[in-house]
Amino acid sequence: LRFVGLMSMIDPPKASVPDAVSKCRSAGIKVIMVTGDHPITAQAIAKEVGIISSQNHLIIFDSETPIPNSHQPGVAACVPGYVMMDWEEADLDKLIRSFTEIVFARTSPQQKLFIVEGYQRAGNVVAVTGDGVNDSPALKKADIGVAMGIAGSEVSKEAADMIL
Repeated sequence: LRFVGLMSMIDPPKASVPDAVSKCRSAGIKVIMVTGDHPITAQAIAKEVGIISSQNHLIIFDSETPIPNSHQPGVAACVPGYVMMDWEEADLDKLIRSFTEIVFARTSPQQKLFIVEGYQRAGNVVAVTGDGVNDSPALKKADIGVAMGIAGSEVSKEAADMIL
C-alpha cells in the first residue's frame, strides 16, 4: 500500500453571517446554533460567526460533564447530541438557564424539536431556520419557522411559516 494523498473540504459560512448575528444580538435576540456538525466543527463555526464570543471560555460537554445549577457568566457551552440522549426536560431547562451562548452539535431531528420546546418553556419566542427534512419537526414547532428557498427541501418549505 502506498499513501497517495489526503483531501478535505470546508463549507464556510457566508460572509454576511457575522454581521447578521451581531445585528440580532444588538436587537436583543439570543442566537444559538443547532447543527448536525461535529462538536469541534460546530464550535469553530460558532466562534467564527460570533455565536460564541471569542473572550468566553468554552465547555464542550461529554457524558460526564455536570450541568451547572446557576448562570455561568463568561462561559459558553457546546453540547453534542449523544450527551442529551437520556436528558429529561429539567436537564435542558437547567442548561438553558446556565448558559447564554450555546451550540448544540450532532443533533437528531427529535433533539432539535426537544431544544425548541425547551426554549419555549423558558418563555422565549423561538424562530428556527432550516433547509432539510431533518429540520422539519423543529420548523413546525417553532413560533416562526423559516425555510431556505433555493437550497431547501420541499418538506422543510411545507413545515415553515416563511420561505427566504
